[in-house]
Amino acid sequence: MLEFATGTYAQSLTPDPGAWRPMTYADLQKPSPQTATFLDIWKDAIDANNRAYKARGDQRFSDGNAPATEAHFVIWSSKKSVVLSILNTVTGCTLKELRAVAGAAVKLCPLRIAIYEGLQVRTLDGGRACFLELAPAVAAANGNVQAISYASYDLATKTVKTGLIIDHQAVDGCSQNIALYPP
Repeated sequence: MLEFATGTYAQSLTPDPGAWRPMTYADLQKPSPQTATFLDIWKDAIDANNRAYKARGDQRFSDGNAPATEAHFVIWSSKKSVVLSILNTVTGCTLKELRAVAGAAVKLCPLRIAIYEGLQVRTLDGGRACFLELAPAVAAANGNVQAISYASYDLATKTVKTGLIIDHQAVDGCSQNIALYPP
């Protein structure tokens, strides 16, 4: 378990956390206030990815981070907030499946869960999860996208449910139930 202290700002409670919602993506190459939380969660992995690029002689990213994106699902409550985050880097992920017709790659990437209580945060290693990477032209198509990563929160079991759909079919091995707290 990794522990970080970080500041968070007021957010509204998550309405209907059990409803399936698309995962949200963030580009972590150029640090910004909007990506600070995710950069904190993944600081060690992003630093390792940067070192790997530099070790290969690639200096293109000296003014930011080497290519890194993440997908997240956030649950806000009155007492705590939980962020489920999947990090996509060349050095941290492996290709699971390529769907060229849909312009989609499915990768197995590291997963972390950050639990915020006041100014304290506990960051837990969650193993690996599926990350949906869309080709730029597909990602820009908005309404015509045939692939989506999604998540929901089951209040009764304190479990985040995730899944990935491409061309109206669930991708095998990408539906997970992730317990946020030990039983």
